[in-house]
Amino acid sequence: MRRALYGILIGIAAGLLLALAACHETFSPLRWRVRDPLYAPSETGAPVAIIAVDEESFRRYGRPEKWSVEQYAALFQRLREADAQVVAFDFLLPPAAETAIPESSLDGFFVFPVLGAGTPSPADGSLLFPYLFGTASGARFVGHVNLFPDADGVVRRVPLWVRAKGETVPAIAWRAAALYLRTAVSPPMSSAFPWAGSTIAPDATGCIQFRYPKRIGTIPRYPLWMLLEGDLLPEALSGRVLFIGITAGEEAEVYRTPVGEMPGVELQAEIATALLTGQTLVPAPRHFLPLLTFVAVTLSALVTVRIRPLVLFFLALFAVAGGVLGVSLIAASSGWVVEPLIPLVGVSAASATTVLWRFYEERRRREHLARLLRGRASSRLIAQLMETPDGGNLLNADVRFVVALFADVRGFVRLTEGQDPRMVREAVNLHLSLFTDAVTESGGIVTKYVGDMIAAIFNAPFHMDRPVDHALRAAREGQRRLKRLWRERPDLLRLPMGVGIHAGAAVVGLLGSPHHQEYDAIGDAVNVAARLSTYAPAGEIYVTEAVVASAGRGWNFEPLGILQVRGRYEPVIAYRLKEE
Repeated sequence: MRRALYGILIGIAAGLLLALAACHETFSPLRWRVRDPLYAPSETGAPVAIIAVDEESFRRYGRPEKWSVEQYAALFQRLREADAQVVAFDFLLPPAAETAIPESSLDGFFVFPVLGAGTPSPADGSLLFPYLFGTASGARFVGHVNLFPDADGVVRRVPLWVRAKGETVPAIAWRAAALYLRTAVSPPMSSAFPWAGSTIAPDATGCIQFRYPKRIGTIPRYPLWMLLEGDLLPEALSGRVLFIGITAGEEAEVYRTPVGEMPGVELQAEIATALLTGQTLVPAPRHFLPLLTFVAVTLSALVTVRIRPLVLFFLALFAVAGGVLGVSLIAASSGWVVEPLIPLVGVSAASATTVLWRFYEERRRREHLARLLRGRASSRLIAQLMETPDGGNLLNADVRFVVALFADVRGFVRLTEGQDPRMVREAVNLHLSLFTDAVTESGGIVTKYVGDMIAAIFNAPFHMDRPVDHALRAAREGQRRLKRLWRERPDLLRLPMGVGIHAGAAVVGLLGSPHHQEYDAIGDAVNVAARLSTYAPAGEIYVTEAVVASAGRGWNFEPLGILQVRGRYEPVIAYRLKEE
């Protein structure tokens, strides 16, 4: 629970920070690039075509600004005969073109270009220009052709309206689509509004986003010379919205888009297609991205904290990241603009932060466990405890079946009377150290030293097979090591020990003040073993009936009868462990 709580806190902190970043358009260019592939629609067809002023048209007729009145008149006549529904020009027409426009074509057939000049500024849901330049002053329908790349040079947004000196002009693609559908364009606004069976949601500057095709060249394109020479089939342009623009030479404007480079006329045709087929994008609700970020980051932090196996951890993390992409794709299919980058960055950042915290906590946990049991348990047991993911929980106080062992020096006061304290210290340390080694090598844990007494338990914190046998083996080995020490060091002060062993239930774990806890065991089983050790003569091992009943084969016991141990109402049936 503690790890989960810390993981949630890390996730909440990182989630709130990145949600704030999501609200303030942080890392916008990178977010745009990551988002772009999500909004490629199916190749929905629309009655749109392009008449391209290509290199061959330049070679045959020259540049459009140098065409004669007769050439423009022939062009307008060909467009009328092609039975197109609407014709929009993507380049500024020279004054000569105005005199060639038929009066019958000024109402709802031709859309003439207007170009904003000067540095634009946002104003009331549109872009405000100092000046507007255009042609065909007598034309009734005009549309601006300005396109504005984002900070990374890619065109993603298109202004629906531009203004200059009180005059408001809609985008040329929108004007052409509205004439085709015989519907009206709306006044400038910065909120979503219905149009032609779909919803258009401009931003504060009156710009909209739309879906690009999966590949460039989805709209049919015909060279201008084929139109003028009569080489096009009659049905090729019939009933369509035609965009005429320059695709070659220095006059051709080429824009970068999420799907590649496009000439300006092709980009205008794609915008009209999106408006006609409802492929415009609506910004997601303002709270959606911060909420998605917060949830993804919190989940990733929780996954990092709770899941231990490395394979499962990465699978869970990929599942969270996949969920973010899945939600973004579902939102994109519904026409919502959702950037997945911020939530994905949040997933990575929260996971990395939580992993670092886990390493730090794991290191602290290992150091704490080693500090608690160093010198009191075998290095193998300590390593096993540290490698166990919840090893710290195994040290929590709990009732367990244990085998308690106490070894007490017989006649310590008499033996040390008049002795050099330094010799006593050396002798005590050597005796306790040898007996401790015998206990730890048999799998037991020394819980405390009380003066000249050693207290140890078996079957904790890990379960042991036949813990009684381990305790008996430790007691016998401890006695043997003391005898060996006396043979090797005849000059050393001898401190013979009596051992008491009992098996039963006890409270085992970290006990004491929260500021200073010791791994210990308390309970009747521990008390009986402690009292029994005081009755055992030097070099002898006394055990209880519970130990005899649980001991394996190969152990021989001699009944001692009933002992009334000090401080206990119930007597104890005692046995002496005999030599092998």
